[in-house]
Amino acid sequence: MQLDWTTFLLQIVNFVVLVWLLKRFLYRPVMDVIARRREGIEKALADAREAEAHAESLRQDYERKLAEQDKTHAAEMSRLNDEVAAERARRMARLDAELASERERHAALADKQAAEAGRKAGDAARAAALGFVSTLLDRLSGPDLDRRLVDMFIADLKALPPEQLAALHEAAAAPEAALQLGLARPLVAADQARLEQALGEVLGRQLPLEVTLDESLKAGLRIGIGPWLLAANLADELAFFRSGARRAC
Repeated sequence: MQLDWTTFLLQIVNFVVLVWLLKRFLYRPVMDVIARRREGIEKALADAREAEAHAESLRQDYERKLAEQDKTHAAEMSRLNDEVAAERARRMARLDAELASERERHAALADKQAAEAGRKAGDAARAAALGFVSTLLDRLSGPDLDRRLVDMFIADLKALPPEQLAALHEAAAAPEAALQLGLARPLVAADQARLEQALGEVLGRQLPLEVTLDESLKAGLRIGIGPWLLAANLADELAFFRSGARRAC
């Protein structure tokens, strides 16, 4: 077999022309299409990465905001718990104070009731004792008891403090001064004479004497001079006279 160089060269030329044509009209447009497709894919990938990054940023921002909200919520809950605890403490303190006040009020009321009951019991006992004493004194009253009361009156009259004696002297020195003598019953002449003599000695002069009978005195006497009242009788209580002269009501 012989090699036909002309045919071979023509085939080479045809091949070169074919390659040039393919490169010119097929390879380059295909490569352009592939390049554009690659650019589109790369752009899509870039957009996807950007979207992913944006989504990640949004997720992180959401998680940050959620964490801040949780922190704020926890702080609000803590503050609310503190306020509730403080309000509860204030109300408990107020309730304790009210309970203490109520206990004090009840205790004071109980003490007052006990004191009132004691007072009433004492009043009842004193009333009973007074009734007994009144009955006893009614039975003991008489001239002998009147004489003893006159003796006691004279002794206590001379033992009055100087300031009270000075006040009686001042009352007796008034021009219109007079003695008002109240008696449970008339005195015997000797007892009345001793009484008038003692009064004259203490007052510094004899004063007119107005005598009245007062059965409510039960026994003894009551003497008024100016604004002063001297008493030694069972009705006014003997101990009352021992405290000295007092202003007449």
